[in-house]
Amino acid sequence: MSHRKQLTAEWEPLAQMSGRQFWRSLEELSDSPVLRQMIEREFPAQASFWPDSLSRRNFLILMGASLALGGISGCSVKPAPSEELVPYVRQPKDVVPGTPLFYATAMTLDGGATGLLVETHLGRPIKVEGNPDHPASLGATNVFHQASVLSLYDPDRSQAVRELGERRSWDEAIASIRRAMDKMRITGGKGLRLLTERVISPTLQRQLETLLDEFPNARWVCHEALLSDAAHEAARWAFGEVVTPVYDFTKADVVLSLDDDFLLRGPGHLRYAADFMSGRRVRTARTNADQAQMNRLYVAETAVSCAGVKADHRLALRAAEIEPLGRAIAAALGVEGIAAADVEFHSKWVASVSHDLLTNHERSLVLAGERQPAGVHLLAHAMNTRLGNVGQTVHYITPVEAR
Repeated sequence: MSHRKQLTAEWEPLAQMSGRQFWRSLEELSDSPVLRQMIEREFPAQASFWPDSLSRRNFLILMGASLALGGISGCSVKPAPSEELVPYVRQPKDVVPGTPLFYATAMTLDGGATGLLVETHLGRPIKVEGNPDHPASLGATNVFHQASVLSLYDPDRSQAVRELGERRSWDEAIASIRRAMDKMRITGGKGLRLLTERVISPTLQRQLETLLDEFPNARWVCHEALLSDAAHEAARWAFGEVVTPVYDFTKADVVLSLDDDFLLRGPGHLRYAADFMSGRRVRTARTNADQAQMNRLYVAETAVSCAGVKADHRLALRAAEIEPLGRAIAAALGVEGIAAADVEFHSKWVASVSHDLLTNHERSLVLAGERQPAGVHLLAHAMNTRLGNVGQTVHYITPVEAR
């Protein structure tokens, strides 16, 4: 009963309140004397250590004296212990203390490679920047490139090879793998599986194929957790083989994006962003010296993206509505075999986009997002073909990734 009476007393202030009342804790609600006293003190954790008569001036004098005494304590009347500095036996080439050294490298992400420059000091990488001479970078980077240097200093990063929790050397690991593979040599590698991410290195691809030639019954599996194969499937349906589209935004006056954030992700997005934004600088004309025109971007997407933020006309849709919208636009463009879907509530948007695309024949571009199904990618291929963009603003190449 005593606890019930105490709880009732705590909630009594609620019955006396009228209107909206805000409080941060039950103590504040009950107007506890302890909490009220704590709030009234400027430094509740340290105030009890200082006398009430201590002024701000005396406090600063005391703090300054403590810093001075702390510096004196670092000095010693005894001679400091001597330390021997061992110089380089062989001075590394171009390594000068205080002078940065830059290395050109490349980082793979989303099935593409980006050229980077890494700044190092005495062999320690500290900063990543884009390589201005690399066509996919042009001196720019994204957040993943900038953060990649932190992985080198991750304290949770494995420092050595381990087997069942025990530390092993590389020689021991290679010897163990060879013993296991020698047992599979009789069966041609039956039961051997190679699991990799998307491989775009020709050297690594050749090494893996050499291994598969030696073990014909082995299997090589490529897996990316955040990438979809819908684009490859659509290309196989449309062209009979897997191809990769490469876009030229410098020639595109009108761009339609069907849930494709081409400014933030995907192979070549740094180059695409630079080329697309070059068409937004209206200080110089693109086609007519007397009239500067800016390119236009239409975006239909399911979530806010960088492309949607930059769009001149943005349409927010549910994921299931992207393909019907694409079918409606394709039908308005006159793509053969495409019947308009039921998108009456977006008829004005469809009419405006299709008219702008037809007006800019061979100077437009239609993109499909990687998250979209193969049907949306097929619609993008069909619309680009209908608009005469193939060979102008879009080019198809052999995929750079293996298999």
